[in-house]
Amino acid sequence: MKKTYILLISILTFFSACQKDAGIDNGFGKGPGAFRLEKPSVQSETEIPVIVTKGAFGLEPSTFSIRIDQQGADGTYTKHMSFVSYSAMIDSGMPLVLPVGDYQVVASSYDQTAVDGQVSETPYFEGKQDFVIEEKTVTSVPAFTCTFESVGVELRLSDQFKAKLEAEPLNYSYSVTVYDGEASWTFNPDKHTKPAYFLNDCKDLVLKVTVKLDNLTYPERTYYVCNSNTDKVSIGEYYIITLDAGEAETKGLRLMTKCIGE
Repeated sequence: MKKTYILLISILTFFSACQKDAGIDNGFGKGPGAFRLEKPSVQSETEIPVIVTKGAFGLEPSTFSIRIDQQGADGTYTKHMSFVSYSAMIDSGMPLVLPVGDYQVVASSYDQTAVDGQVSETPYFEGKQDFVIEEKTVTSVPAFTCTFESVGVELRLSDQFKAKLEAEPLNYSYSVTVYDGEASWTFNPDKHTKPAYFLNDCKDLVLKVTVKLDNLTYPERTYYVCNSNTDKVSIGEYYIITLDAGEAETKGLRLMTKCIGE
């Protein structure tokens, strides 16, 4: 079962949901109307599933990028304007003056076109809302929700292995590379320890695992991970990989995975 984690962005109306302030002459001139967004709000920690909290994500809606797309005659949307953040949009002056027409506002935790690769340490949330601009009218958009549009992968270490790493960092180590068919991310104690967020779904997550135990590096092992209920990996899922490496003499290596929502 797909599990969706949500971050609430409230784009509140000036008076009430989906209202238009009709007949207001704000110096638009003939033709354009205007668009107003109030400050977004964040869903409380108690409303977010326990595995993913606001603190863990560290997201602030005022930093979400905002894009306004205009709908063409063929029904497709093209970018009309964009802002690096909600705060930047507010600083530009509100309400925004737009030509009469049909639009869609898109809020996201970051602009995918502005980053390299299809995986990062920043979770991708996105929400969309359609609206219409009418002549000399200020349109206020109702609240909408930005949903978790990533595949989250978190690496956890067993207490036993973590203790060995802390006590003997030169003799114990690990490398776990996760590949979704398009992008890869390598967890290791020196660089990447935080969860990674992939932007694509896939049939399996391929894990390449190497461990160093008591100064002996063991051959790489390959694992294939997916949601056992669907036999695939889908956007909106969050995978926890637990690495448990025992003493060198036992040659112990155990990898456990869990998909939140299974």
